[in-house]
Amino acid sequence: MNILMLGRFLPPPRRPVRVMREYQLAHHLARIHCLTLSFVADNSDAAGAISALRSEFGDLEFASIPSGWKSLASAVRLATGESCTLSYFRSHALRTRLADRLRHTRYDLALVSSSTMIQYALDIDPSVPLVADFGSVGSEWWMQEAARGSFPGTRFFRTEALRLRIAETTAAQRAVFCVAETPEAARIVEGLAPGIRAQVIPSGIDVDAFPPTRPVGKVLTVLFNSGLSTAAEVRDAVEFCQTIVPAVRARIPEARVVIMSKDPVGPARIRALKGVEVISRTRDGQRPFHDRAVAVAPLRAGFDVRTSVFEPMSAGVPVVATSKVRAQLGAQAGRDLAEADDPLEFAVRVSALLESTVDRDKMGARGREFVRASFSWPVFAGQLNSLLVEAAGRSRRQDVAPNLSPVPSVRGD
Repeated sequence: MNILMLGRFLPPPRRPVRVMREYQLAHHLARIHCLTLSFVADNSDAAGAISALRSEFGDLEFASIPSGWKSLASAVRLATGESCTLSYFRSHALRTRLADRLRHTRYDLALVSSSTMIQYALDIDPSVPLVADFGSVGSEWWMQEAARGSFPGTRFFRTEALRLRIAETTAAQRAVFCVAETPEAARIVEGLAPGIRAQVIPSGIDVDAFPPTRPVGKVLTVLFNSGLSTAAEVRDAVEFCQTIVPAVRARIPEARVVIMSKDPVGPARIRALKGVEVISRTRDGQRPFHDRAVAVAPLRAGFDVRTSVFEPMSAGVPVVATSKVRAQLGAQAGRDLAEADDPLEFAVRVSALLESTVDRDKMGARGREFVRASFSWPVFAGQLNSLLVEAAGRSRRQDVAPNLSPVPSVRGD
């Protein structure tokens, strides 16, 4: 199929492109379809990233915008009733080029994967089926910032969320299919307007980003890979330090216990996590994922499966998790991971793996293959591909919602 994909394909500074949902989906779809990637670049030094995208995908339609004056223009537009997000990413040049491309190229469908690009998707003739991947829902980020902020920032964030949500609603009504990254995001999309349905297609795990063989470790290590960005995640970590760590050290006193956080950790939270090492993955990367490590996921309230379970398993590190985690993943206890619920049982399972190289290697290898078979990017990109094939096969006009109201925030320059 010939697919026009509109998204944000240039990551913010210091964020690798491989972790971006749009990039990974495009990477796998491009193996079986012809893709045109369309995006707006606001980075002053984007030439290298654009060159890399062109070498991989070949067909790009993009426009560069000067971020300084665009920020000011967006603030002015907000005062006049428009979404500053859409205003910021508005480019008359890109709109013109896309219109010309659509006149001369037959696309089987369009896929919009970022709220910032909705304005361009709504310009496309309704005869071209549209699939909208809302991810975690762009307007929801602004809503969450409003909940965390204080006046007058709260008012600004809430206003922007509501204005961006108008465009998201129009896109959802126009789309043949709506997609969301999580069940929570799907409920938000379905709440935009009556009759909207959203299918959950999660973000996958890039198993190949981890080396197929683990580095050699020098010390037996218990690893808790966590976010530590929410109160619930911190409570899980504190409970781990207070209950499981002493029981493990009673059996293996020389074991090193590490909590690796994906976000920087403040001094107050480090003090709350007594008796363990706290390191930031921004500094240490994957270094603790070695052949003498066992990962733990005693997750209760702070249910960060991606960080605490999938990443160690992808690196071939065996995981000990609760029955709640095991059941949600559909994993088999004793094969894909070890299962334990109370602190003593957890300590026994962890200690047994620390003491057996053979068991660590077997469970680590099985866990890696479990993630690859069930939660990797090719799995979820395959689900999206099936949806796209179905969308393209439908009558091009029969599923388009009639008499849609125009969205003021997506008009031309």
